[in-house]
Amino acid sequence: MLQILRTAFFDRLMRQTLAKQNRRRQTHTIDSAHSIGILFDATNEKDRNEVLEFANTLKEAHLEKKVRLLGFVDIKNPLGQTLFPQFTQKELRWNGQPSGETVDTFLSEKFDLLLCLNGVDIPPVAWIAAAAPAAMKIGTHTDGPNDFDLMLETPAQKGIQYFVDQLDLYLEKIVPSGYESTAAL
Repeated sequence: MLQILRTAFFDRLMRQTLAKQNRRRQTHTIDSAHSIGILFDATNEKDRNEVLEFANTLKEAHLEKKVRLLGFVDIKNPLGQTLFPQFTQKELRWNGQPSGETVDTFLSEKFDLLLCLNGVDIPPVAWIAAAAPAAMKIGTHTDGPNDFDLMLETPAQKGIQYFVDQLDLYLEKIVPSGYESTAAL
């Protein structure tokens, strides 16, 4: 019963967050973005390693880009020393909304491109993606309310690397132009 109420309050929170969202949408690719935020589920070690490898590839290939990570660890205690900021179940309010210094720091940055790299729908990660003031948001397909500009539907068992490969494929086809409105794309 408590979980049903918590889910209902979280769904209401998501709708309110999306209704208040007032961001300036702009089309970006990996090459055109100056700052990239990466949200992901850091519970699984394989996923963590794939995301870190992708982030390192971005940093090495594009030295001038600012790449920030934020991982959600679906346990009560943090993983310890990691190469990325993280938040855990302990930093969730009673309604499921993430809070804490790492979340606030991530949300204070206005990314050109926000990538949500999780194979399944994780409510705390979904809320951060909805609340982030990024110019363009890309994530996996979800049935819940969201604010993504581009959603890729990939099988969860294929992993993050497959999602990144598909992301590269689709972003190569986008040609941002200063003369087109985002609504035209």
